[in-house]
Amino acid sequence: MATKEDHIVMITAVAKAMGQELCNEVAFVGGCTTALLVTDSYSQGQVRHTDDVDLIVHVISTAGWHSLCEKLLTRGFKASMETDAVPICAMLLGQLRVDFMPDDESILGFTNQWYREAFQKAVPYRLPIGMNIRLIPPTYFIATKLEAYLQRGDDDPIASRDVEDILTLIDGRTELLEELLDAPEMLKTYVSVQMAALHKHRDFEYAVQAATNNDPSREDVLFERIKLIISQGIRA
Repeated sequence: MATKEDHIVMITAVAKAMGQELCNEVAFVGGCTTALLVTDSYSQGQVRHTDDVDLIVHVISTAGWHSLCEKLLTRGFKASMETDAVPICAMLLGQLRVDFMPDDESILGFTNQWYREAFQKAVPYRLPIGMNIRLIPPTYFIATKLEAYLQRGDDDPIASRDVEDILTLIDGRTELLEELLDAPEMLKTYVSVQMAALHKHRDFEYAVQAATNNDPSREDVLFERIKLIISQGIRA
């Protein structure tokens, strides 16, 4: 497990290296942002440990991608030499892996269907050092994580880091239900359909048990919230 402070340290290191100008051009996403989105103090100390920081970048061509990489190299980032172990979007800042993920599939051959919209909807978040970063909203966090699970989850919700992050956010952010209710219809329906599919999975109950540390009362609350999320999409 990790704490909110652990993740802020990682994000701050990346933000300081990039500088405010580049920070304004990216959006932080992924497991490193989970603790920044949960509002329950207990959940802020129970987030999944992650050893990388993920960012969405908007570049309009391969040339734009290479230009971004050149800027990053001047700011202390290095290309990863472990080509078999890490994605091509990864760079290193010291020992910290930082993934710069384009919102356009044509740049590197992959993306997440929700990245572009999530990037556009990103909101300011002020770090303790006074720098501002852009953070994708909780509703888009859920959508990007569900899409990531479909891409790499191997139909195994117990082992999936993406499912773990989804459950942590649902458990630790009570206002998420209201936020999803106000979300765009396409996103709301997508989240509802994918959560319904997860809910039917034979191993999903075990994933919920792991997310709640086998606390029956928290399991009940989490399942109730999940059912409400599913029903919101049905009504939409």
